[in-house]
Amino acid sequence: MYSEIIICLKDNADEVFDKQVGMLKERHHAKVLRMGAAEAADYVKTCPADVLFLSDDEDMLSNAREAGLATNSPAAMRESYMKAMEMLKTLNGGKHEQQDCMDRKA
Repeated sequence: MYSEIIICLKDNADEVFDKQVGMLKERHHAKVLRMGAAEAADYVKTCPADVLFLSDDEDMLSNAREAGLATNSPAAMRESYMKAMEMLKTLNGGKHEQQDCMDRKA
């Protein structure tokens, strides 16, 4: 469980990232804190160990890992999300595609 989810991004977050953060927040009952690079660099040195650190900056992620924090990047999260969506489509046996065809015929 994470008590906090720290987000430090250089680029803007997309809708998929925001949804994933929302799901993580709900699952872990965590506070979400968005920080700039300087603030996050200082915070990582003193924060509790049950923090998830999300960043698109490899140096920031490396520093957070060295501090013993769990880390992830928006790109890796997006890739994981897309793989999960593909698996769901495969498990559903193309039901969504069949439904789309039926909707178009109607």
